[in-house]
Amino acid sequence: MVRLVFDIGGTKTRAGLFDVRSSTLTQTLSAPTPNHLDQPRATFEELRVALLSLMNRLGDELTRPDEVADVGVAFAGPIDPAGLVLAAPTVWGTRLQSPISLSEDLGRHWPRARVRVLNDVTAAGFRHLRTDDEDFCIVTVSSGIGNKIFSRGRPLLGKSGRGGELGHLRVDESPEAPVCECGGRGHLGAIASGRGVVAWARGHAQVRDAATLTSGDLAAAFRRGERWAVEVVGRCAAPLGWALAAMHLGLGIERFVLFGGFALALGEPYRALVSSAAGQRCWSGQGSFTVELGIDDDWSGLIGAGLAGGRQ
Repeated sequence: MVRLVFDIGGTKTRAGLFDVRSSTLTQTLSAPTPNHLDQPRATFEELRVALLSLMNRLGDELTRPDEVADVGVAFAGPIDPAGLVLAAPTVWGTRLQSPISLSEDLGRHWPRARVRVLNDVTAAGFRHLRTDDEDFCIVTVSSGIGNKIFSRGRPLLGKSGRGGELGHLRVDESPEAPVCECGGRGHLGAIASGRGVVAWARGHAQVRDAATLTSGDLAAAFRRGERWAVEVVGRCAAPLGWALAAMHLGLGIERFVLFGGFALALGEPYRALVSSAAGQRCWSGQGSFTVELGIDDDWSGLIGAGLAGGRQ
C-alpha cells in the first residue's frame, strides 16, 4: 500500500509517496509554501486557495487522483481531534479567524481517499520514536518553534487539540520585545525560531551587510565559529533551553530531540548551546536528561505522516 503524504511548513511544502510495507519514501517533490510574508497583500482565501492548488499539483505529479486511497498531511499548526486546523501563524499569520477543514478541501480533489491531517511536529515525533512506548519531547526550530510530548508512544494533546505550542510561550516582557507572527509580543518563537534569530541579527549584529542577512548566511557564520554569529545564536537559543528545563523538571521528560531546518543547519554547536542553557536552569544541573539533534534530512514530516497513518 502507498500513501500520498504532505508536509506543509511555513517556508516549504513537501509531497511524497510513502510505501507502508517498507516505511520508506519512494518519490518526493517540494516547492515554496505560499505564505503571508511572501504575499503580504493576499487575503486568507487567496493564500488558502494557493496552498490547495500547490498540494493538488504536487500530488498529481506523483500519482493519478483516482489511484489515491490514503492521504496524510503534516501541517504547521495545532489540529483539533476532528482534524480542524486551529491556527497557522507561519503560513497564514493572523489571517485564519476560525477553524478550517483541510481534509474536506483536499477530499474534493481526491474523492476516493481517506484524508487525515495532523500537526507537523507530531508527525516528526512518530519518526523519532525509538520504541512504541517511549516518553520523549520533540522540538522543531525552523520558521517557527513547536514541540510535542510523547507519553508511552502517543502524543499528548488536550481535549481541544492544544498541546505543543511552546513557541507561543511569552519569554520577554519588555515593551520592545519582538512581535510573533500570531500577533503576540515576546513569544519564544519570535526570539528563538529561524525567522526570529535572523530578525534579531539584522537589527543588532555588528557585521557587514547585517540588514540583508539570510538564515543561510547566519548558519554558515555560526558553523565557522565567527564570534558575532555565536553570540547572536547563543542569546536567542537560551530561552529555548530554559523552556526545556521547565518541561524536564515539571514532567520528568528525559529525552529532547531538536529538529527543523534551522536547528539542523546550525548543527552540534547549537545543540550544545541549548543543552547548556537547559542545564543551567535545573536545580542539579542537566542531570538525567539529554538534548540531541534529530535526523538530518528534510523528510521527517513526510515519513511521520506516513507512519502515523497506521497508528490513528
